[in-house]
Amino acid sequence: MSHMNPRSIRLTLLVVLLLLLSPFAQAAEPFFVNPAQVNLAAMLAPPPAVGSPVQQAEIKRLLALQSSRTPEEAAFALADAERSVLRFADVLGPNFTEEKCPKTIALFTAARKNTDAIVNPAKALFHRPRPYVASGEIHPCLPKPNNDSYPSGHSTFASQTAVLLTNMVPEKQAEIFARAELYRDNRMIGGVHYPSDIEAGRISGTVAAALLLQDAAFKTELEEAKKETRGALGM
Repeated sequence: MSHMNPRSIRLTLLVVLLLLLSPFAQAAEPFFVNPAQVNLAAMLAPPPAVGSPVQQAEIKRLLALQSSRTPEEAAFALADAERSVLRFADVLGPNFTEEKCPKTIALFTAARKNTDAIVNPAKALFHRPRPYVASGEIHPCLPKPNNDSYPSGHSTFASQTAVLLTNMVPEKQAEIFARAELYRDNRMIGGVHYPSDIEAGRISGTVAAALLLQDAAFKTELEEAKKETRGALGM
């Protein structure tokens, strides 16, 4: 650098600056809702304390679900481990596919990622271990997640998705919310979440959906997705 003239130095610095500003150097993903402006942890009660009567009652409930779990229920829970709006195709019908509803799938994927960025700090703050950590009697039939338990990210996803889908297909509101309930329950049947994790996820997903529905850019894309999906469903 000592042998470079001032003009060469300025050109080098300009190249470095352009590289830093290029799309390929942007690590942060754009979101509809700024996660930094949402303190989800302040909206949730802390999870039941370790060893508390509430936690022990939750473990007892999970053990009861485990003892009655059928192979079919285990397979259903495993299929629902995928966080995709396509898991609601059994309600919306066979035409609700990625091929026929690409804008819808892309929007719901973006919404999930946005909400993950809101939920993950709360998960880390509460730092609740999974049920199978607290009790060696709990044997999950699902892959063990590598993050904290409270609130449930899958429950959050199901709740948010139900609210957003209902805005698109209000005729199926009851069926959509019933499917979300099954999706949430599968996290307990699978042995990877406490009931209170699920309830906190229900709250988190509802809050996240409400925030998204207040964002002008999201509402514009949701309207396009609505037209696409209703067209595919023949509505």
